Amino acid sequence: MINQETSLNLKLASFDGPIDLLESLIREHKLDILNLDIAALAAQYLKFIKKNIDQISIDDACEYLSMATYLLELKSKKVLPIENNGLNDSNFEFERDKLVKRIIEYRKYKNAIPELLSKQNKRLEMYAKRADDLESFAPDNVVIEDLPTNVDPMKLSKAMELAFEKWRMSLFSQQKILVQELAVDDVEKDVLKFLDTHDFKEISFSDFLSEVDELKMSQQYIVTCFLALLELVKYHKINLHQKEMDDDIYISKNMNKDEMQDSLLRG
Repeated sequence: MINQETSLNLKLASFDGPIDLLESLIREHKLDILNLDIAALAAQYLKFIKKNIDQISIDDACEYLSMATYLLELKSKKVLPIENNGLNDSNFEFERDKLVKRIIEYRKYKNAIPELLSKQNKRLEMYAKRADDLESFAPDNVVIEDLPTNVDPMKLSKAMELAFEKWRMSLFSQQKILVQELAVDDVEKDVLKFLDTHDFKEISFSDFLSEVDELKMSQQYIVTCFLALLELVKYHKINLHQKEMDDDIYISKNMNKDEMQDSLLRG
């Protein structure tokens, strides 16, 4: 017969907090996690903590002892049930199910760690190839336009990444399948119309996209809109600039003399 005092030979350093210890105790003692015996789990937990208390750092002791107190409180609710007052917080089954849910979720993450580490190691063995200079592959009849002197290509790239990230984070983008044909000319008209109908000096690229009709918004629209902005800059219809404090693009209309005079009169 296996001696219960020596059947669980675990080192505290191998545990990443009280939930990890509880999960290991359940697994080692083959407890039914879906019908968890809180009294048996609390007994094993307290026995382990008492035996290894000298190995626990002061910083970690608070967490382990707090869990011990919680288990004893939960055990007392089982032994001395409180009169049902309609509050779930005093219900033993409710509290036990919350603890079981935490342990099951932790077990899922713990089981995923080896696979993630394996993928990380495989990725570390890969070597990335530097991007080729595509200008050498451009046909002779293609004219490569220079960006405005106040626009940094690297910041321009980050601005696009920022726009995509905000779009992916929106709930709407995850709930639809959109098929549409877009022309750069049409989006140019959208930009100019927006600038004409709104009275402000400038607007960021991200804020402009947030004003676009949700039924239009898609990954394709963001890319087309970005190309439309570059075209409008090329023909001096708008101005683009970036600020030091962030990576966003700021759009302002390039006013003609009459518009500039009207703006000064309104100002």
